[in-house]
Amino acid sequence: MLAEVERSGAVLIAEAGSVFIGFAAGWIVEDNVIEETPDSNRFGLVSDIFVLAPYRGRRIATLLLDALSERLCRAGVQRIRLSVLAANRIARAAYEHAGFTPYEVVYEKVVGADGAQI
Repeated sequence: MLAEVERSGAVLIAEAGSVFIGFAAGWIVEDNVIEETPDSNRFGLVSDIFVLAPYRGRRIATLLLDALSERLCRAGVQRIRLSVLAANRIARAAYEHAGFTPYEVVYEKVVGADGAQI
């Protein structure tokens, strides 16, 4: 993560009275996926976002995402992406509050080890 950030991104720290309360990290990704448009092949990726439990629900994640988005936008990206587990409803709500909408849906089926379908 730190190598990617150093190359084309940032780690932003949230503090309350000089006490660490969270962070967000992201960088620019440049792909060459043929079915994507040029502006979709170069995008900002939010790799990590974290807010300490006592500070959640105060829109700190939104502030971090807005600041990281602004920084990546200044670097010329038009799209910013992040991933979240489908079951993480609280994080999904925070991302949607910050203006993110679903872009890609990944499905998973557990098989094998416990005798499920093979």
